[in-house]
Amino acid sequence: MTKRMTMYASTLMGFGLALVAGAAFAGQSVSSIAAAAALHAEARAVEQGYNGVAVDLRPLDARIQLAACTKPLQVTTASERALGPVSMSVSCNHPSAWRVQVRGSVSAVAELPVLALPVNRGDVIGSGDIELRQQRITRDLVGYLSDEQDIVGKEARKNLVVGSRLRKSDLISPQIIDRGQTVALVAQSAGLVVNMKGKALSNGAAGDRLMVKNLSSGRRIEGLVQRNGTVLIQ
Repeated sequence: MTKRMTMYASTLMGFGLALVAGAAFAGQSVSSIAAAAALHAEARAVEQGYNGVAVDLRPLDARIQLAACTKPLQVTTASERALGPVSMSVSCNHPSAWRVQVRGSVSAVAELPVLALPVNRGDVIGSGDIELRQQRITRDLVGYLSDEQDIVGKEARKNLVVGSRLRKSDLISPQIIDRGQTVALVAQSAGLVVNMKGKALSNGAAGDRLMVKNLSSGRRIEGLVQRNGTVLIQ
């Protein structure tokens, strides 16, 4: 046998042994690692109240060879955020220690109020201006309004287009009390209700703390502006 043929035969033999070794390797499957990560990501989102959760993971390298774990895989993530990009660590401690990083993204379905009609700056939003739509979201709804009651009756700070999700910063409570206006004061204490007249010392919107002057006593007191224009003294 020539030297070239000997080298060729050795190469084939080595390749064959590698195939046999690969076929015989019964370690932790890549699919089981991905499944553990997906279940963990989904459970975190469900725990935070999200519905219709979907987890999309980046493919893992199929060539990974890891010892089969004899105990449940451990999955951790450093971020408290449930939606959006996610990076998880899947690990095993027995019989041998290994760790794999799994990355992907998490989304959910939420029914959110959006604008059904365009709204201009200064317009007061009515119930007919909004509608509920199911949307797939990829980030937490911090800052967004999810309750219709927090939208209706509010004034737009800027022009808003159809389909817009609304943030708290997009809206303000419309001014319902003018400075110098005579307002009804309502004082409540231990079940007793007293009605008085007062003078507003500044402009006010529903929910504002407002300084008023009691027209009977002349005292300055602070109250909470109600939606009906009265001022509640607590």
